[in-house]
Parts: sequence; C-alpha cells; structure tokens
Amino acid sequence: MEKTCEDASADGCLDFIVHDANGAIPVSFWKARDCWAGLPPVVLVQHGGPFHKRHERTDWLAQAVVERTGAAVLLIDGPIHGLRRQDAPGVEAMLAKFEQHWREHPGIETMVADWRCALDVVIGRGWVDPEHAAWLGTSMGTAYGIPLCAAESRIKAAALGMWGIDWGQEDRLLDAARSMETPALFQIKSGDEIFSTGGQRALFDALGSADKCLRTYPGGHSLTAPGQLDDLLGFVTRAFTGARKVPGGDAAAV
Repeated sequence: MEKTCEDASADGCLDFIVHDANGAIPVSFWKARDCWAGLPPVVLVQHGGPFHKRHERTDWLAQAVVERTGAAVLLIDGPIHGLRRQDAPGVEAMLAKFEQHWREHPGIETMVADWRCALDVVIGRGWVDPEHAAWLGTSMGTAYGIPLCAAESRIKAAALGMWGIDWGQEDRLLDAARSMETPALFQIKSGDEIFSTGGQRALFDALGSADKCLRTYPGGHSLTAPGQLDDLLGFVTRAFTGARKVPGGDAAAV
C-alpha cells in the first residue's frame, strides 16, 4: 500500500490517498478526542449515495461522531463518488448515477477490499486501536456495510439501516446479511420514500447477528427523526466498553 498524498485540512481532518490492488482509495481521517489512555477507538463512517466523504453533510456527521463518542473517524469515498470521479454532480444527479451503478455493477467486493485496506493503513500507522472498531453507515452505508461486516471480524458493532431489498442486488445482500455476525442496530424509517418498510425489514430479518436490534422512526429517508442520531451514536459508543479513557475523560457521553 503506497501513500501518494496527504493533506491536513484546517478542520483537523487528514485527507490522503492509498493504493490497493483495485487502484487509488481516497481516505479521510478525523482525529479522536484527547480522552484515551491508549490508542483510540475508530468509527468507520460511510456517506450516503448522493454525497461523498467530504460533503458538508458527511463532515457534520463525522464531527458529531468525534465530539459525542470521542473516537476517531475513518471514511472513504463511495465507488463512484468524490475524488473517484472527474466531475461534481449535484445531489439529485449523483443519486441517479449511484442508483444506476448499484443496479448494474455495484462493486461490492471492491468496496469491501477498499475499506479493509483503509482500516489496515490507520491501524498500521498506530492511529487507532484495532480491538475497538465500529461501523456507522445508513442508506448506502448499509448496502456496503453489511458485506464488509460479514467479511471483517475487526468491526465489533454496526449501526445500520434505511436500506432494503427494493433497489436490486437482493440475493447478494441477503447472502451477506446471513453471514454477518456483528452486533447490529438497524433503523427503519416508516415514511421512507425510497425503500419500503417490508424491504427494510427483510434485510434486518436476514442478519445472522445473534445480537441485533430493530428500531423504527417516523419520517422519510434522512437522519432527522427525534432521537435517531442519538441512538446510532449511543450504540457505537457502547461498543467501546473496555477502551481505556484517561481519568476524568468525558468521551462517550451520548
């Protein structure tokens, strides 16, 4: 794996490129809060289909994770998103491009390999604790997060949801879900305009995790329901039980 560039932005996020067998992987790393006696935990955050890893909405979510859990945050661009493309489509155009991509050639295996490579890099550099990694990815983050969690034992908990079997690739997703043993919180939106309640429930039911929880919230396809983000972050935080905080450290207050 070769690092080709590295840039620390003013907001404290380190952006860099690494390579694996599939090519270049655009990575962002948000430093953990200074509340850990040893290496900090890390949350792997996947942005949604219309966005990218440094979209303002993704930055907001990454910052919320750091501030409210104390953990570091690792992100990569989606399969056709952000620095993986030459243009910068608007939100609606990007969503349409991603829907077509997902239906025709979703690149699941490549995204799983890219995520594992990025995790290898930050662990190898001594930035995070390999024993305390969690996944946070709703919507598109669930489409790729389920196959990743099925393949990657270092991920100890997965906060997922807002995705179903309505967009195609249902056999591949259901197979991956059955193989996934990671403890999981799965969120459903009752008014989701993209995925049916039945399609979301079918994906949750297929999860092979012995420890899994389903929660339903009002509203459409967003993280705006009261308590929804709190529940995601609280679930991730509990996965870090046993991580070493400094005396008086106030991380994980969600």
